[in-house]
Amino acid sequence: MLEHSGSTQGAYVSAHNFARANPRRVAIGVADCGMGIAAHLSRAHPEAQESDRRALQLALEPGVTGAVPGVYGTPDNAGAGLFITRAIAKGTGGYFLIYSGNACYRLRRASVQAQTHLFTDALRDRHDLWTFGNEWQGTVVALEIRMDRIVDFDSYFGWIREQMPAPDRPPRKIRFT
Repeated sequence: MLEHSGSTQGAYVSAHNFARANPRRVAIGVADCGMGIAAHLSRAHPEAQESDRRALQLALEPGVTGAVPGVYGTPDNAGAGLFITRAIAKGTGGYFLIYSGNACYRLRRASVQAQTHLFTDALRDRHDLWTFGNEWQGTVVALEIRMDRIVDFDSYFGWIREQMPAPDRPPRKIRFT
């Protein structure tokens, strides 16, 4: 998130392990005061300027938020951060929320049956999408991961990679840095 925010103020990070209730459940929140998703994406995707809602939808697609050579990012950036973050939350039965500008997307918790299918279009998953009167200058991401729902994370990440479309390029392993 910080790589893309353009923020000189840094970011705020919070994490909580629900040790008593469920030690294998973690909630994470990250907020920056940068340029926001619409401004960031509009460099490579002019349609992001349509609205903050459209920018959020684009940002959640695989391959959209990757590096643009000579503009920002590193060559190792696969552009899958928000897509994978949403996938982890959904696959574990947790929640995912992203708020930028005046738009907010919330992935609803998935039933065990719904966890087995990942849509590349975030609007096909059970979700809420709001437009608020107040804007957040920057981006907020929050998620819950329920580690008790996934036994083998390596296999799970392999499954996520299989869900990502690759129309004109060979599949490549997503690199986490």
